[in-house]
Amino acid sequence: MQKLRVAVVIPIHFNLQSSLHVLLGAYRRLMRTKNIEVTIFTDIRNNSHYEGFKIEKIRSPDYRTPFEKIFLLLGMPRYFYTDLIEKLEGYDVIETSNPEFYWFAYQSYLAAKKYKARLVYRTSQTIDGFFLFCLTKYIIRLYAKKAYDYAQSLIFANPEAAQRCIRLGLISKSKKIIISGHGVDTKIFKPRGHKKQYKTHEKIILLSVGGLYKIKGHHLIIQALKKIIDAGIDAELWIVGDGYYKKHLTDLAQNLTLEKNIKFLGSRDYNELALIYNQSDIFVLANYQEITPAVNEAMASGLPAVVMECGGREFTIPTEEYGLVYKKFDVDGMADKIITLIKNPNLRKKIANAGRKRVVEKFRMQVYADRLYKAINKSGR
Repeated sequence: MQKLRVAVVIPIHFNLQSSLHVLLGAYRRLMRTKNIEVTIFTDIRNNSHYEGFKIEKIRSPDYRTPFEKIFLLLGMPRYFYTDLIEKLEGYDVIETSNPEFYWFAYQSYLAAKKYKARLVYRTSQTIDGFFLFCLTKYIIRLYAKKAYDYAQSLIFANPEAAQRCIRLGLISKSKKIIISGHGVDTKIFKPRGHKKQYKTHEKIILLSVGGLYKIKGHHLIIQALKKIIDAGIDAELWIVGDGYYKKHLTDLAQNLTLEKNIKFLGSRDYNELALIYNQSDIFVLANYQEITPAVNEAMASGLPAVVMECGGREFTIPTEEYGLVYKKFDVDGMADKIITLIKNPNLRKKIANAGRKRVVEKFRMQVYADRLYKAINKSGR
């Protein structure tokens, strides 16, 4: 039986400490269990190694240039690759992301049509767009819809991401839609009964995981931490991730006299991160946009989660049996939910157990990989 050749076109996504590891983890599983071969298409400027995958480097005139920022401000697609279409010849499946945001995704459609390959789009995006997209979307929709219509499968991390595309007129309600969730390797992310390596005292440890960008909301958690400490609770916040917003966060911590109560742990690999989850007491999410893979990792690790209302929340945490939820940007509400968990150890344990069970049943890597394989392995058009 001939191998299924899959091209994964993600040229701007290379940070293996981001959600990219979920996708690659699923493909690694499929390469072990199914007869497929996967090639990662990445920008020639990226010095990244994807263990176990073939790599194809491609060229863009606007990647990491001022033009990238101009196109983003205008809400127009960016990252055009001059040699992408020709290099996609010979693949059975082309899998990529939003054609309304990325030229490489639209080029993937053109290549799939030219070479009669299957086309799969995948996204977790739950907000319509950025900056002037509210104006340019009317033009962009004219050609992006052609790409979505041609695609054989549409993978969405949550139902809200699918509703976004329907709301924008990019797709109609379709049997092509697959809701995947965020996959978790529950053999790595699990409760562990080892000595706490990072935790050297009995303070309550709050944990936030994500790039140090404004939309990740770490600053909101810092503000909530101040309220928790002012309420007489001995607490500390650990932040895992790197990014441009770190200076703002450290300045905020200093202004609130919280320097001794916040640790910036930087980026960590999976094994280190799994240990950090286990040495924390409560996971907190304040992401502006949608539920991230870190929520599922924390729940799989046996941490109770406190999350801000955002895209995909109801799909991951349908009720407060599985995690506590506060209103968007409500710092007081966040602090109250965290204090409720701190003061009720039995509730913490109950939510942690229910959250772990839900992730194992709904989002473990095997389940996620099966959904991905269903998307890429449908019979041809």
